[in-house]
Amino acid sequence: TGDNAENINYKIIFDVGRINKIVDTEGKATEDTRLVAFLKKAQIDYKTSFGKVSMGLIGTNTYGVQENNWGYRFIEQSAIDKNKFSSTADIGIGFSRSLIDNLNMSLQVVNGEGFKQPQLDKYHKISLNTTYGERRLNNNDGYNTGIVYSTEATDSDPTNMISAFGGFAGMCLRLGAEYDMLTKGDTESSIISVSANYGIIDNIDAYVRYDIWDDNDSVNKNGKNYLIAGVLFNCDNGLSLAPNMRIESFENDSDSKTEYKINFQFKF
Repeated sequence: TGDNAENINYKIIFDVGRINKIVDTEGKATEDTRLVAFLKKAQIDYKTSFGKVSMGLIGTNTYGVQENNWGYRFIEQSAIDKNKFSSTADIGIGFSRSLIDNLNMSLQVVNGEGFKQPQLDKYHKISLNTTYGERRLNNNDGYNTGIVYSTEATDSDPTNMISAFGGFAGMCLRLGAEYDMLTKGDTESSIISVSANYGIIDNIDAYVRYDIWDDNDSVNKNGKNYLIAGVLFNCDNGLSLAPNMRIESFENDSDSKTEYKINFQFKF
């Protein structure tokens, strides 16, 4: 991130992840376990008296406040990101401004394919975010509530997403909740996600999050629930350790999956 002029900021972010699918010896598609470095953001922000204009490979406005309400991106993605309801960055242009005190509006027009793919068709995605209150509850006390709406045309029916969310932070407690609905043609899926974080003592927090994903398919019963709970230790020199337990259960009565992990974050 840098400044070249008083009203112009730029941001370049590289990320590392596993983004490719391969076919194993049995003909099944599996994830390529090799790590790949890729450009995630190359964004320019221009501040004017009317608001802020962003262009380039920009962070999308569909998930950020909800992710801050959860507060632990290094432990788990936000519910919208994890369930692929929206990409986190895309090529396009955006405009944001404060309408009145604590009321912020953001409008974006982007490719729609996300930052890992080029433009594949003639259609674009339009998204609107309206948030009232503190947008960074992971850093500041306060509360927020908001709604996101996005739409992208296709050769048939458009793809639409709606997200309604709210959060509170104060008295050593942070709470977040959201309801997300994605409509693709005749297929409608939804997410309910709630999270809580409590500061037990200085530098030690307890956290829990519960997601319910449902595609409203009563025949195949593809719905699933996801629970994550653990403790966060904020160590010296910017190091955070977060041992946690994750349980995924399924609507079709398949055996649940339980994992135990330790996530690390280092800020410098």
